[in-house]
Amino acid sequence: MSRSTSPKTPETPAVENAYAHQIRLFLGAVCFFAGAAIMVVEISAFRLLAPYFGNTIYTSTALIGVILVAFSVGGYLGGRLADRKPALDLIGWLLAAAAVLTLFIPALHMVFSLGLSAYGVITGPLLISLVLFACPGVLLGAVSPASVRFYSLTQKDTHVGMAAGTISMLGSLGSFVGTFVSGFYLLANFGVRGIFVGAGAVLLLLAVASFILAKKAGGPQVQVLIAGLIAGVVGGTSERPPLIGLIHERESFYHHISVYDEGEAPHRRRTLALDSTQEGGMNPDTGELILPYQEYWKLALLREPAEVSSALFIGAGAFGMPENVSRDFPKAAVDVVEIDPQVIEVGRKYFKLDEYPRVNAHADDARRFLRQAGGQKWDLIFGDAYNGRHAIPSHLATREFFQLVADHLEPKGVYVMNIIAAVNGPKADLTAGMVATLRQVFPSVEAFGVGYRKDEPQNVILMCSRENVRALMTDRYVTPGSWQEKLIRTLVPAGTVPRSQVVFSDDHNPVDAIIARGLLE
Repeated sequence: MSRSTSPKTPETPAVENAYAHQIRLFLGAVCFFAGAAIMVVEISAFRLLAPYFGNTIYTSTALIGVILVAFSVGGYLGGRLADRKPALDLIGWLLAAAAVLTLFIPALHMVFSLGLSAYGVITGPLLISLVLFACPGVLLGAVSPASVRFYSLTQKDTHVGMAAGTISMLGSLGSFVGTFVSGFYLLANFGVRGIFVGAGAVLLLLAVASFILAKKAGGPQVQVLIAGLIAGVVGGTSERPPLIGLIHERESFYHHISVYDEGEAPHRRRTLALDSTQEGGMNPDTGELILPYQEYWKLALLREPAEVSSALFIGAGAFGMPENVSRDFPKAAVDVVEIDPQVIEVGRKYFKLDEYPRVNAHADDARRFLRQAGGQKWDLIFGDAYNGRHAIPSHLATREFFQLVADHLEPKGVYVMNIIAAVNGPKADLTAGMVATLRQVFPSVEAFGVGYRKDEPQNVILMCSRENVRALMTDRYVTPGSWQEKLIRTLVPAGTVPRSQVVFSDDHNPVDAIIARGLLE
């Protein structure tokens, strides 16, 4: 009794050769689109998870790691299945199952993300990645080795190397196209939910085509289409309940942007959230600041003369601080460098930016902006750039970057930086490393703890200057209850500022590892 070694084909040699050619073309297309789909899903997944888990290195690491492992498992299973069932409809079932699961991802995200976000910024992304993407990743990973097997069978296993090379090449090209299409087109023009539905629909059509080519009449196609339709409706219509106070929401290349209002005039609070983190806010009726750390730009006023003629803010937040500077010093030239142009547009529409013509917003990376600034200098530079609450852009936390900042400060200028860390205790490694790095560039670095418990993460403000800035606070009288007294009383005593031998540089920058260690503690 002989065993079939190729997908079932017509018996006439000419027809058989034509049919085999069709199969090879189809398998090439399948691997191309499967490779594209996995990259579309992976890149879009960052935007799907960011509102709950943050746009951090932990989210991207968990997501990429889970998909790579799933792809590896799928590769093994695909080869095994193709050996045990050398029939073309196997590709159809793999694609159909992957399509249905991909279509369900938005709905599953709504069910599980909120609950799993309670597990923190490290464990949470890992768990949600397993729930949402492990199974689709395994199924799509199985498509390539199965396709190699069937491609080779159409040539009676005489060109196995060519079959493997062709399938691998087309899968890689598909991944390349999926990456570029996602990053440069899809995320800018479509909602994340719609992207997942579109990717699932493409896989579903390929599955149906596979059954047709395998000459499986009627049944599988109907079953797959019905399952896909149900999954598409559920996934495409899944939306989280309206959030209280939400007045604006949109996706950008960098963030999930939300604007919230609470309270009633004249005591309203309007806040800007990027992904899962509150980035700033103001009273929209008066322009007053509502977050305590935002007041610390005024540290620049402790020196003489007590004025700001020029200021640069790295990270826009809700534009509250630069607008405050412009309101208090109408002649001051105030620049804001913000990497996300959509945040600037939100600032114009919801945070009064257009009412302050002296505040100039630049859509750029802060380091590149400073390199291109030539000889321009500022009295105050305020660093407040974050990718989520726990992620500092690593290239903005190195000795080389701080030297670039120092080169663009006036001789009596100050650099003020906001970080989220503990002032002392086991969670203060980030503060210690930042202070050690800044002292490589600035002779005087002082720390302010904005929170109550100094051993817990909070806003830590670092004030840096070429002059002795501590003397501005310890050798002067300030009126009790004044803004000066409120800021100065949070000054960390000199002997309690944490110390570290680690200096962050472009070559060696363990910022992410330090933050992760602090979170685990």
